[in-house]
Formats: sequence, C-alpha cells, structure tokens
Amino acid sequence: MNLSLFAIRQKTFVIFFATLCAIAGVYSYFDLGKLEDPSFTVKSAVVVTLYPGATAQEVEQLVTDKIETKIQEMGSLWKLRSLSRPGSSMIFVDLQEKYGTDELPQQWDLLRRKIQDVKLELPVQAQVSIVQDEFSEVYGMLFAVYGDDIPMHQLKDQARELQRRIKAVPGVKKVQLHGVNEQVVNIDVSEERLAESHISLAELVTQLNSQNVPVQTGDYHLGIENLRVAQSGQYRNVEDIRNLMLTTGQPGAGTGTLRLGDVADVHLSYQSPALTESRYNGQQAITLAVSPQDGINVVSIGDELTRVLQQFEAEQPLGTGVGVIAYQPTEVMKSINNFVLNLLESIVIVVVVLLVFMGWRSATIVGASLLLTILFTLVYMNLTGVDLQRVSLGSFILALGMLVDNAIVIVDLFAAKLRKGIERTTAVKESVQEMALPLLGATVIACLGTAPVLLSQTDSAEFSLSIVQVLCSSLLLSWVVAMVVTPLMCWAFIKASGQDESTAPRSKAARLYHQAVNWTVEHPKRALALVLPLLLLTVLSAPLLKVNFMPSSDRSIVFLDYWLPSGGRIDNVSQDMKAIEQWLLQQPEVASISSYVGESAPRFSVTIEPEPLDQSYGQILINTKQFDDIAPLVARGDAWLASRFPYAEPRFRPLKLATKDKFSIETRFEGPDPKVLKQLSAQAQAILQAHPDTKYIRDDWRQESKVMTPIINQAAARQAGITRTDIALAISRATEGVQIGTLRHQDDMIPIKLRSANGSLENLESLPVRSVLGQHSVPLGQVIDGIEITGEESMIWRRNRLPAITVQADVKGGTTASEVRKELAPQLEAITLPAGYEMHWGGEYYDEKRSIDDLMEQNPKAAVMMLIILVALFNAYRQPIIIFTTLPLASIGIIWALLLTDKPFGFMAIVGMICLSGMIIKNGIVLLDQIELERRSGRTLAEAVKEATLNRTMAISMAALTTVLGMVPLLTDSLFDQMAATIIGGLVAASVLSLFIMPALYMLFFRAEQQAEATAHKQITEEEHRHE
Repeated sequence: MNLSLFAIRQKTFVIFFATLCAIAGVYSYFDLGKLEDPSFTVKSAVVVTLYPGATAQEVEQLVTDKIETKIQEMGSLWKLRSLSRPGSSMIFVDLQEKYGTDELPQQWDLLRRKIQDVKLELPVQAQVSIVQDEFSEVYGMLFAVYGDDIPMHQLKDQARELQRRIKAVPGVKKVQLHGVNEQVVNIDVSEERLAESHISLAELVTQLNSQNVPVQTGDYHLGIENLRVAQSGQYRNVEDIRNLMLTTGQPGAGTGTLRLGDVADVHLSYQSPALTESRYNGQQAITLAVSPQDGINVVSIGDELTRVLQQFEAEQPLGTGVGVIAYQPTEVMKSINNFVLNLLESIVIVVVVLLVFMGWRSATIVGASLLLTILFTLVYMNLTGVDLQRVSLGSFILALGMLVDNAIVIVDLFAAKLRKGIERTTAVKESVQEMALPLLGATVIACLGTAPVLLSQTDSAEFSLSIVQVLCSSLLLSWVVAMVVTPLMCWAFIKASGQDESTAPRSKAARLYHQAVNWTVEHPKRALALVLPLLLLTVLSAPLLKVNFMPSSDRSIVFLDYWLPSGGRIDNVSQDMKAIEQWLLQQPEVASISSYVGESAPRFSVTIEPEPLDQSYGQILINTKQFDDIAPLVARGDAWLASRFPYAEPRFRPLKLATKDKFSIETRFEGPDPKVLKQLSAQAQAILQAHPDTKYIRDDWRQESKVMTPIINQAAARQAGITRTDIALAISRATEGVQIGTLRHQDDMIPIKLRSANGSLENLESLPVRSVLGQHSVPLGQVIDGIEITGEESMIWRRNRLPAITVQADVKGGTTASEVRKELAPQLEAITLPAGYEMHWGGEYYDEKRSIDDLMEQNPKAAVMMLIILVALFNAYRQPIIIFTTLPLASIGIIWALLLTDKPFGFMAIVGMICLSGMIIKNGIVLLDQIELERRSGRTLAEAVKEATLNRTMAISMAALTTVLGMVPLLTDSLFDQMAATIIGGLVAASVLSLFIMPALYMLFFRAEQQAEATAHKQITEEEHRHE
C-alpha cells in the first residue's frame, strides 16, 4: 500500500503515534546522558615492576626486556613503549584500534596471563608486576581539600570524610585521593649508645617487632559459649614505641633493661622525600578525583554534589577550605546550552527562509516535519545510548538543511500537481509514488557520505562518531516523516492555487536565470570551459590554506609542565614550583591554580595523557577567568620562566579536544646505543632552536645522574666481621632509613623506620657500620678503599624493544604545527643516521597523518557503495558518472570559504567534505531523476533538461540555502568552525554550479540521443513535406 494513502486513511492513528513520539522525544532530551565532549576509548594499559637497588640498565635488561618479549606475543598489540629507571620499570601497552570497548577486558586478562608467565624469568628481588588497565579512567570532577594551618594527617582525615560523602552520591563510580603525604615513625638510632648497651641490630629489630606481631591467643569454652582471649600490648602510639623496654647485655655477663627512647630518638613525621605533593592556590592540599558512572547524565549529579560540597565546607574549621579545580556538570551545561541556542538559531533561520520562499502554509508543514524529525531522532538516541554533547548537537545543525530537503520536495511537488488541477488524494499519491524511491536513494547516499568516519578506527574518528549516528538516523527518519506525515499535512492544509505558475509574470532575475539555463543547455562545452579557469585558480590557491589538525578546547584551562632535566629531587621541584605559584597568583587572568609535584593532574579529560610518576617533574593546572586570558598569560609566563629558571624545562600547553596532548612537533630516533641517540637528539634540537617559530625544545630523557659507589676493601671487611650487606644497610639507614615494622593507627598502617642519627654525607667515612648480629661497630672508612662517583642513565625510554629518544617542540602563536614541520622536515630528515638507527615523526603530525590516511582509505569503500545505489536507481552508468564528475566543483567553494573566513584546514573540515559529498549527490539525484521523468513524458532531450532544471531549482536552492544559513551559528564554534566554512562554501559552489554544469554534462553524455532525436525529427518533417 502507498504510505501516503495509509496515512490519509489511518490519519487518527498517524496523528496519535506522531504525537506520542514527539512527547517521547521531549522526555528523551531530559533523560539522555549529557557530556561536554564525546569520549573515545583509550586502549592503553601500564605494567609496573619494582626492582629495588638496580640501575636503569639492569632494570632494562633483566626486567623490561623480558616482559616486553612476552607481551609482543599478543596479536592485538599495536605499539609498546617502556621507561626503565633505577629500581622500577613501566611498560605502556597500546592495543590496535580495531578492538572496541567490549573486547578490552578480555585483552587485559590475556596481558595479565602473559605477565604471570614471565614472572619466573625475572630476578628474585623483582616485585610483583602490576597491570593498570584503568590507566584510561577519566575523572570528570576534581576538588581540593586545602589549608596550610592544619597538619597533613588531619587534612587526610577530612579528605577521606569528603571522599565517603561523595561516594554516596548516586551516579558516582570512584573517588581517588592524590597528593597525600603519609606519616612515618622514625627511630633515629645512636650507633654509639647502641654499642654501649651491647644490643645488636638484629636483637633491636626482633624486640621491636615482637611487641607488634598479631598472635593467635585462642579461646576458652564456657558451657555453650566461647570466650576469646584478646591480645594487648600492641603499639597504640609513638609513646608506646619510645617506652619499649629492651633487654641489654652480653651472654654470660649479666643483662639489664632500658627504654628504646634512651638509645634512639623516636618521633612521628612525614615521609621524606614525599612521593607526590599537591597544592591548591599555593596551600597544601589533597586532590579528590571523582569519576562518574558511564552513560550517566552528569548534570543530574551536579546539584547533589554541590549540596554535599557546601555542607562539608560549612563544617570545616577555620583555615581550611574546599576548592573546585574541574567541574564537569557546569562545563556540560554551558556546552549543551550553547549548542541548543545555536540549534534554535539555525531552526529559526531555516523557518524564516521557508516562509520567505514557500509561503506560510508550506513553511509551517516543512517546519513541523523538521521538528518531528528532531524529536524522533532524540528518541532513537535515547534507545541506542548516544549521549547529548557538542558533536551530536552540532550534527543536528549540520543535518538541518538535509532534514527539510525531503519535506520541501514533497510539498513542492504536491503544490505543483494541485496547480495542474489534479485531485488532492491523487496528488498526494502521485507525489509520493514519483519521489519515494529517488528520495530514499538520495537519503541513503547522504548517509553513506559519512561512512568513512564510521569505518575509520582512529581516536579522531571515534570522537566524531556521533556525527554519523545522528546524521544517518535523522536523515532516514526525515524520509519516513516526508513519506507519511508530510503528505497528510499537505492533504489537510495546502489549498489549490488559482494561478498556474507558467502563466505568472516572471521577475527580471528569473528571466535572466531562464536565459542562462537555456544558453548552458544549448552550449554545454562553452559552459564547462568557463568553469575550468576557476577550478585552476582554486587549485593554485590551495597551498595558501593553513593546516590545523584538531583545535584546542575552548575551556579556560591551561597546563604548565615543569621538568628538571638534571633529575633533581622532589624537594627542588617543589621549591621552584612554589615560586611559580606565587607569580601565577599575582596575575590578573588567573582564577585558581592546582599544583602536582612528582605526578601530573588526575585525568579529568580523555585527551590528557598522564605523565609517569617522576621526582623531577611537576604540573600546575591553571584556571583562567576567561578563555581569551590564556594567550597573554602564556606570553608573559614564557618570558618570566625563561629568565627565572634557565636550568629547567617549563611548558605551557592547552587542553586538546580529540587528540592526546603530545607536543606539536616530535621527532623520534631509535637505535641500540643511548650515547648515539643523545648525539642525534642534540643535532635535532640545534635545528629546532634555529627556527624562529619553535619553543619548549627538549627531549624526553634526563641528563646522566651521579652515582656514588663505595669501593669495599674485602680483607679489612673480613677482619672486622662486616659483609657487603652490612655496609649497604648502614648507608640505607643513613639516607632513607630501613622499614622494620608498622604502627596501626585507626585504619592506617604507619611504617616504622630505623635510621642512623648521624648519617650526613659529610660524616660518611665515620659512619658506624656493624654486623647485623654483632654488637660492635667500625667506621665505614676503615672497610672501604674510597668512594667512586660516576654517571648513569636515570631513565631509558624504549619503543618496540629498542631504545628511543624523542625530540619535542611546540610552535609559537600565529603559526601552525603543520607549517613549521614542513619547513623543518628537510633539515631533520637530512640528519645522517648510523647503521641500525631510524628516525620517525610523532606528535600531532603523526596523529594527523594516521587519521587522515585512514579516512582516505575508507573513502573508496563509501564511493563504491554510493555508486552501487546510483546505478541501481538509474539502471544506467552515465547518470552516476555525471553526478560524481560534479563533486570536485565543491572544492572551489571549500578552499575560498576557508581562505576568506581565515579558518584552517583540518580533520573536521575533512569530515565536512565527506558529509558534503552526500549532499551534492542527493541534489544530483533529484535533478537527474526529474530529467528522466520529463523525457519519459515525451519531451525532447533539450526541453527535458531545461524543464527539469527550472522545476528542481527551487528544491535544490532551498535545501542548499537552509543548510548554509543553518550552519552560520557554527562559524564561531572552535570545534565546528572548519566544518561550517567547508559546508557553506562547498554547498554554495556545488549547488550553483551543478544547476549549470550537470545539465551541460548531461547534454554532452547524451549527445547521441540528441542527434538521433534531431535525425528522427528531420525525417518526420521531410515526410510531412512530401505528403503536402
């Protein structure tokens, strides 16, 4: 049954069902998961292995290499990166992009099994490897509990209380604490007093631990009850440890007792040096990273979180506070409100255009069809779990023109049939019969235009995936609405016009347009010749385009990374960062700052790639008052940092949208010898330094760190009864201390450390060394021949099991990474590489090339699918070839639009071009199908082409105009501006030119038929003359 006839006969049901779906659409808008930006799956895990006491080279050879060899057996592996440092190994495992979210747990289980298999091959001292597959966890909200007037352990208690309250909020998945400096009990032993008391180290440790070991004490039976015997005497506080009674004396010479406090200074302190530190606006802080549940409407938990924070802050003592570092609900609301406003602006523009060109009845019908399509699409998004974020909302704006297209064609055709005097029901039936298949084909082709984004598996394509989901679903639903609801509204509301359009007086512009179409049809070759110079000029102008792969986020956030290349301690980094914090807090643009020493900020956006834990690294997350404040702040900050910290490597960087936050330019050298790699790095850095537009030039390795090695005199050590282990323990007690037990305090286990009271570097030679079991000590200088100080690698980066050094640089404002890389490439690629060494590009260029190459690889697949549908629609080859031949015409508009609006060409522009191809082909189908209809009705070829072009001008122009004007609000959006300029320029050029070029091409391709028609006409004329 014809869909439109069904709609007319069952109009009550159709109206009821459409109303129901519209209400469901409104509900869906409020129910949908809401995000600021679409997320993409981070297919990375980290394998951490500790090997205490080993050098970076030993870690690399004995731990990293063995684990990497095993991991390489995984078929799903894409790339392997590793970082070997003294005492620890970190291996970053990246999976191939074809593995989706559902397959990741299975792959991480396989990785764990591989690590389990390799454990037996590792050194005995190497501690269990940890596989962190939650490396990609994104924390949407960051808060800080801060205050300088409160001890760290109390701040930790408060942070834990806030953690408990936030965790109780429905929709919150995880809350993690960062920057906690743990407490430690230090026992600073005086070696001399210990020796005088005749207590050996082994006895001291045994007696300390005997008081603190939980022992099963059993129970008594009391009839039908049990009486469990509890243990007492455990350490409850530091005073208990200080008052511990030690047994002293030598065997056979009498014994005595004394307090531990008599031979050692026992005190509660904090771990020094700290592993990590956190500050908020310069005050000590603990950061809470909050991760919402997947698919949750983040805005819905915002109100509850705000209430929890306000209530908690009201209960805090003076001098402490709660700071908001990153808060997703606010950003999401801001982003979504902004895009809904853009969408409403676009809808108003479209409706106004319709009113001007179609009259209020037709415009109301098309506008109602558009609204229904949008509401139906929201229902589809809710059912399939597509979140509401800036890309999915932007897709609605992108689709607007195409969504009204189908309805315009039906309304236009119905009105034309009424003017010819056809009865209303018949007019509806014929309109739908004639256009159902061509419009379906055109709609499917417009959907296939987005196929490359769907088939591509890069992060950028995954980021843009909702364009495909929204565009395809809304276009197909717009066809359904145009076939069922629109005809019903036409049947009910559109009245027959008394005047036939063909007899109506034409305006001057219409007469000129008619003449232009006639001239094009009669002189097709000349028409094509006019376009060629324009195409040539456009191709020559293409190199003037700026290239920027993916824009930065427009959030008012900027990061400051800070490295000490000399490999300084965390205390040095912290001291420098305090000075930077004070400078930042004096700047008028800064709203708040949050600092992290020894680590980077928790991953609050999917594009942030956290730095590995590093004692000589720090990061400051700066919230500015406005987005436009970032540029002047960075310019001043660069100059101040360069003058104040010439020995450091600071770097400001923005928040990225859909690519990892790598450097703009990265050149990686791979090869077996770290020394050669450092030489190659120095050459590359010199080339980068010479370029006027580069900054933040560095590489990812550290300078060699100093290593002190005591040269043991074996004979003297044997004579003194001292072993290599005794000397190592003595030095360990003098530096960081040796953990010998734990103090249980509430739910914390505080480590107890034994340290030497006089263990400074100046007193090293007089440092007392004693056997673990012996009761006497000797100075260290007596059992060593001297101290040797050498250099060692403090970190070794590897890539796919080869040492690799990455030279990194960013570019200054006013230029793009692509331009600078193009200028630097010949010099960098000319660096002479020894045998066995390779150079590779990384950074933004690598992401850009991979994403664009992958999209271009998918394009032919989409083109073949489009071609199949076109050939099926026309049952011929020539019409599809004509349509495909007009596609390059869009480049004229695209390039000039980008140049005139000063927008760069990047990934979103390419996505715009891909979507544009579907729109242009859809216009082509509508035009050529009309030509075929006119020819079947008995017109000559030239007449059919002229008539069809004039008939379809309104539909094609309206579709183009609504799309173009609907895209105007997006020209100011940082993410969609490239795409908007691409579609506006491309569609204007393609629509105008296709109304002239497609008819000209049709005339050329069907020349034989025209000649046959002319010959037949001539024969008929001659026949008529003969009969006369």
